[in-house]
Amino acid sequence: MNRLCVCFTVCFSILTSLGAELSITTSASNNQLAVLQYRIPKNYAQDIQYNVLVFFGGRNTNGKAEASGDNGWGKWCDENNVFILAPGFKDNDYWEPGKWSGQALLDALLELKKNYNVDTEHLLYYGYSAGSQASNLFAAWRPDLCIAWVSHACGYFHKPTEAMRSTPGLVTCGDADAARYVISRRFVRDYRSMGVEILWKTLPNHRHEVPMTSLELARAFLEYHLKRHRQRGRAVKATEETVSYPFVGNDLTGDYYPASSPKVQAIKEEERVKLPDRKIAEAWRKAAE
Repeated sequence: MNRLCVCFTVCFSILTSLGAELSITTSASNNQLAVLQYRIPKNYAQDIQYNVLVFFGGRNTNGKAEASGDNGWGKWCDENNVFILAPGFKDNDYWEPGKWSGQALLDALLELKKNYNVDTEHLLYYGYSAGSQASNLFAAWRPDLCIAWVSHACGYFHKPTEAMRSTPGLVTCGDADAARYVISRRFVRDYRSMGVEILWKTLPNHRHEVPMTSLELARAFLEYHLKRHRQRGRAVKATEETVSYPFVGNDLTGDYYPASSPKVQAIKEEERVKLPDRKIAEAWRKAAE
């Protein structure tokens, strides 16, 4: 596979009522004019610093659906002062940020920052299907820039590394999405063998779709870590060791219990899921319904 030498030039930004697009030129053959969509939160105020959710959709998406705010994302972003930035990258192994797309994203973020008060150094990532490959690979490429990441229905992950110990991740997958389910469970298992917690959720009887309950869990997870980040100060990165887990879930049954409950001891180790707060625990439980 040839490595791509990339030169980026921001071409234009088109503003709409709540959304806009950035176009940049690259030397990647199918991305000579790569477009990224973004959504501006309602009641945007220049004196408030906003975080950015990088939202990767399915393979070769144009990013418009992801930046639209549909399926509850717009409301969540408005409530939490978050921009959506949705890449419309095409082919050229765009899910591998070290090749060209990582720098493209950073370039787009810097352009966004010229016009809006956004934090470009502490990002949230969400992705489903092919986008889930990008969401975890981009997080692992520059973990210093990532607050938290979510991958749903993923078939390709980064190699577990100590560098990600301080970067919280959530992995969800339907158990009827057989190949991706096996890959996802193996990835979570490998990280746990290193003593690194990845929040995991099986979605019973789901194939390769995105259930609304999985989105609700994703937003609860991202919100929890975003609020922790803001409370601790933007210059301070939370470590895995500082996260407490007052609840433990049983992935086999979908139930959860206080960590001190005797019922926790009856849960098989591979089915135990540590849950950092009740809101996440409830969303995690509902995702099994």
